[in-house]
Amino acid sequence: MSLAFAAPAFLWLLATLPIIVLLHFLRSRTRRVEVSALFLWERAREVAARRRRFTPTWSLLLQLLAATLAALALAQPDLRLEGPPDLVVVIDASASMAAVDPEGARMDRAREAVRDLAADAGRVAVVRAGTEPRLAFGFSDDRSALDAALEAFTPADHSADLDRAVALALDLAGEGDAARARVALIGDDPGLERPDVVRIDVGGSGENIGIVGFDLGIQQAFVAVASNAVGPRSVGVEVRQDGALLASADLLVPSGDQASVTFPIDVGSGVVEARLVGLPAADALSLDDVAYAGQRPLQVVVDTDVESVMRALAAVPGVSTRLTGLARTTPADVRVLTGVDPDAAPSGDLILLPSPPAEPEYVGIATWDRADPLLRFVDLREVVVGLAPDGAGPSLDEPGWRVLASSTDLRPVLRWRDDERGRVLQFLVHPRQTDLVFRPAFPTLMANVLERFRGDARVVLGATGDDGEPITVPGPVDVGGRTVSASLLAPQQTRLPGPGPDDRDVVGPLLPVERPTPLAAWLLALAALALVTEWWLWSRGPGATTRRPRSPRRLPRRA
Repeated sequence: MSLAFAAPAFLWLLATLPIIVLLHFLRSRTRRVEVSALFLWERAREVAARRRRFTPTWSLLLQLLAATLAALALAQPDLRLEGPPDLVVVIDASASMAAVDPEGARMDRAREAVRDLAADAGRVAVVRAGTEPRLAFGFSDDRSALDAALEAFTPADHSADLDRAVALALDLAGEGDAARARVALIGDDPGLERPDVVRIDVGGSGENIGIVGFDLGIQQAFVAVASNAVGPRSVGVEVRQDGALLASADLLVPSGDQASVTFPIDVGSGVVEARLVGLPAADALSLDDVAYAGQRPLQVVVDTDVESVMRALAAVPGVSTRLTGLARTTPADVRVLTGVDPDAAPSGDLILLPSPPAEPEYVGIATWDRADPLLRFVDLREVVVGLAPDGAGPSLDEPGWRVLASSTDLRPVLRWRDDERGRVLQFLVHPRQTDLVFRPAFPTLMANVLERFRGDARVVLGATGDDGEPITVPGPVDVGGRTVSASLLAPQQTRLPGPGPDDRDVVGPLLPVERPTPLAAWLLALAALALVTEWWLWSRGPGATTRRPRSPRRLPRRA
């Protein structure tokens, strides 16, 4: 046991105690009394002055007590008593923790580990280490509430940011000599090793097959399946929409590898489900046995009938196209406008085509941004474009624009802008003055652009839903006011991290720590009580806090 002060400088206030005694001694205690003669009282006062002694009173003692308690409270004392430490538990919430191994369910083993650690701890807090770390259970010594929080704990996230979760736990616990709690990390990822964290590995040896990729393209669906089994595994793959079977196939997945299949299907809009069937009974994880992909319908208005553009738009699933001369004002998701200056165009998502120049200059495309998602699978090699005469078009470094493709003479051919007014894809070549429209690259480019305008129609497990909680169940969910699909699609989770190289399941008792007990609030309360008591005694009258003098002996009357 020890006593420490956070602000010891305030102890200098104890020097005011002699001053209080002096003031109390000098305070006048005389009373005015009417008498018949003063010479006897004058003589008695002289005798009393010679014999005056300092007599402490309750008032003085209470004032000294209040001043002492106030000085100690301002010094902020902590009474440190050795006892069981608090505990902050970080639990891995990634999807692999939901696996059921031959050794048992990983999450059940994690719950038991928390209960074992809590038996030697004071208060306990739980941090959920998922895609975003968060405090799942605040400090409490209520073990029934802790059990309820552990039973409600659902691991399902696409990934777990263990470093940030441990940092959050250390902030809660305090670091170094000021540490008031111990930190324990429970999970199946052996990648984090820190000396200030108790590490408990609950990995297992379960085998698992799961979907790690699911995409919808133009009249096709792509499904990728991975396995961590030691030998090849055969599994069935089905693609459904609204319960109707669209396609199916049997897939042989190599040992510890993945395989894929492409289905020719035509899906307009809505949510499509890919599911594995015929799985082995020992399949450890169910979260990756199903995946979802969705497309929301797009309304596109076009102001000029360009055959190649209309044909490319019609090939994109879920897109309805309308040709109208009022495209600039007609409500739509996307507008395709010809001969409109970007600065004068209406707000929103736009595809801008130039007016065809009378005498174009034909040049080749030299470079394009192959890493940009808008140009995914778009091959622009040997494409010839007819541009406006040199000097009539925009420059490569115009502010606010990102050039996606440029010509051999360093003029922009295709560029993109994304700002508060909307997203704009601008062609600097008219479709009738390029051979791009005769290549597969053109409809692929239009499909990529419309997918960007359509927005992300799905999220991964662990993303935050509209209720502020992580999404833990695959399927359609509402996010941001619209319906999207949630799936795992995480190869690192499907392959299930195994047990660590060391046996970390056995953890000794947590070492005791000195737990500070702040006393300032109690001292201030006692000081206030002393002052109130002193005031009450004073209010009762002068004789309440001083010793009442004896009555003088009455002299006999003279005859």
